[in-house]
Amino acid sequence: REWLAPSFAAALEAYEASGDTGPLRGMLDEVSPGVYTFEMLSLPCCDALLDEVDAYEASGMPAMRPNSMNNYGLVLNGPIGLERLMDSLQARYVAPLGELLFGSEGASLDHHHAFVVQYKAGQDLGLDMHTDACDVTLNVCLGRDFTGAGLTLCGLRGGEPPSRGGGDGRERTLRHVHAHTRGHAILHLGRQRHGADDIVTGERYNLILWNKSSHHRLSKDFLAKYRSRPPAAPGGEAASGGEEAAPPDLACLSYTHDDDYENYKPYPPGKKPKPRGPGGG
Repeated sequence: REWLAPSFAAALEAYEASGDTGPLRGMLDEVSPGVYTFEMLSLPCCDALLDEVDAYEASGMPAMRPNSMNNYGLVLNGPIGLERLMDSLQARYVAPLGELLFGSEGASLDHHHAFVVQYKAGQDLGLDMHTDACDVTLNVCLGRDFTGAGLTLCGLRGGEPPSRGGGDGRERTLRHVHAHTRGHAILHLGRQRHGADDIVTGERYNLILWNKSSHHRLSKDFLAKYRSRPPAAPGGEAASGGEEAAPPDLACLSYTHDDDYENYKPYPPGKKPKPRGPGGG
């Protein structure tokens, strides 16, 4: 427990001793409906994880990059040997929060994809708007010194659940801009649209845990949300039934995923529209 922030460790200890979820809820800050921040890891833990990443990168061993969007960073489930540590992180610390906060989508989290992302001038500066290939996302800032590089969060793919006011179809609505702090975590559903703002100075590393529930992924609810796409803007061609109630917020547009991106602003330098299939305009 010495690697955990004291507030998180104390809340977990109370929960494990009595089953009382009050201390867990009390240490969370709900910055937007269904988006939670809290102090999770101690600074020595952040340093130790960064040291492991640095040592592996310097070893010359093959480096598995996190996903198709991040060109830098490192998968922790591979040769670096941290998969068992990430298993424990999920089972002991993330799963109780997922079940407490996210209903069926967060219950029974039983497997994961764990990785570290890196943002730095001359490398990846930020990340386009997207949703994650998971049910619940844990994102913890490890450091180092940096400015900029916030996290912009928008609406939910597939709409809002009834506990959050019902579905309004506004996946491309700005909800919150999060400023990363070392050791602090942000926890949200994987289908929450979000993007990493460009870094201005320095270098930022974050630990990301994509948590998945085998049980939820066999449900009709998951399949319906997984197959959905953002609704079209008013007057546009609907991507998955219906139109948005209002034009999308510009901060929530994705040049990678939104067919109507250029209707609102030009593509960034070096970015091009996605190729369309046969019969496309």
